[in-house]
Amino acid sequence: MAKLRFIAFALLLAGMPAHAARVEVGAGIAQAIPQDNGTWYQEGFPHSLNLRSPVFLLGVTGDLTPNIAWHVDAVSLGSYSVDSQDTPNDANYSGSGYRGNHLPLAHYVGSGSVYGIAATIQAHTQGKWRFGVQAGPFIYHSAWTLAVPNWYPSAEVAPGVFAQTGPVSPINVSQSQWAIGYTVGATLTHGPLTLALSYYADGQGFKGHGAYPWPPLWKGQAVLMILYTF
Repeated sequence: MAKLRFIAFALLLAGMPAHAARVEVGAGIAQAIPQDNGTWYQEGFPHSLNLRSPVFLLGVTGDLTPNIAWHVDAVSLGSYSVDSQDTPNDANYSGSGYRGNHLPLAHYVGSGSVYGIAATIQAHTQGKWRFGVQAGPFIYHSAWTLAVPNWYPSAEVAPGVFAQTGPVSPINVSQSQWAIGYTVGATLTHGPLTLALSYYADGQGFKGHGAYPWPPLWKGQAVLMILYTF
């Protein structure tokens, strides 16, 4: 479904009148910046983070002045995942291992994806090689699924002493939402080719979890991309 929505956005942008803008396409690689230690993984316990993904862009661009351009782009930022063993009680975690006695670890498996529309303004130099900087809002859709088949409730029954307080209660959560983030970046253009290094902020927590919304695995992505403008 996420891929179908991205394709629909891309076709809508590509269908804009040719005289109004130029079409741009791009592809590259994203490196996700994970949430801090303790969110979906715990340093000191076994974990595997998949934080790299291919990215794709299709959009339109035009000039406001000789040194100012605008861009509206559909961007698919890929998928990311985690497989980790964690203590089920945050108070039982020291930041690098156990705090107190050793509760049996719970197995966390999570995966998610993100795509959206970036609307940016770019200021650039003129000449054969053009250097630019750009920024703007990123309206994005993120999805996050988490399964913890062996999670169980526990409590600190005495200082540094933790105990299971109930039966195994598997966690299965699947969440998605639209939200507003931002993107910033720098570009180097020669003819129709552009090398772009950008950051996308799209790790807002999901609603419905009280004072502490559950976030996806990532805070955002650093993206290196090559674009071609027609």
